[in-house]
Amino acid sequence: MISYAVDLGTRVTTQFDSSREVVREIHVNRGMLTTRVAIDETKTYTIRNVDGNLKTLIIEQVQRPGYKLLGQKPMETTTNAYRFEVKLGAGGTEKFPVAEERVYDTTMAVSNLTPDVLLTYVQNKALSDTGRRQLQQIASLERQIAGFDNQIRQLDGNADTIVSDQNRVRQNIQSLNQVSGQQDQVQKYAPPVGHSGKRSGGTARPVERSQKAESRARVQSECLIETLDF
Repeated sequence: MISYAVDLGTRVTTQFDSSREVVREIHVNRGMLTTRVAIDETKTYTIRNVDGNLKTLIIEQVQRPGYKLLGQKPMETTTNAYRFEVKLGAGGTEKFPVAEERVYDTTMAVSNLTPDVLLTYVQNKALSDTGRRQLQQIASLERQIAGFDNQIRQLDGNADTIVSDQNRVRQNIQSLNQVSGQQDQVQKYAPPVGHSGKRSGGTARPVERSQKAESRARVQSECLIETLDF
């Protein structure tokens, strides 16, 4: 093909449709989740023939590595481009869509996925029934683990607050002991110290229970992840 002139009687505009990702397959083996994703893209040529004559238009579209054509068959394929033939009526307008698809795999560790992300895979139609049951069980355990972690942080925060209160009261008592005639104030501050000390000690057992429950759920989740196979 040799370019020798500009056809002023033909108007061509192009438009890219939004890319659309579709998960085709989901597999897990030895704790690694692999998804096969397809990206579909369409480039639409809008061609307007402003002449009163019939025409044959050749559209040349560059080949992109990793993409394959969907639907449209080229008239000719060069080393780096597709060529499509479009018949144009006199004074007519044609739309010529060229759809392409790229398929690729992504791999990630199941242990790094949050419960919400796991649930998005559970709800995906590409997942087998066996895989759905297994991932649902792991997602439930991971939610339990997150709940125990929140409990532990809250209990630790309460304990820190109590310890801070104790230290402040002790400092006040120490300051009052250094001042003559302030024994009554010392007695006023003394009871809260003992009371808050009991409260602080009371948080240790709930923290231990939450830690043990979190540890059991984590071990169970890790064992299930290691045996995943679908």
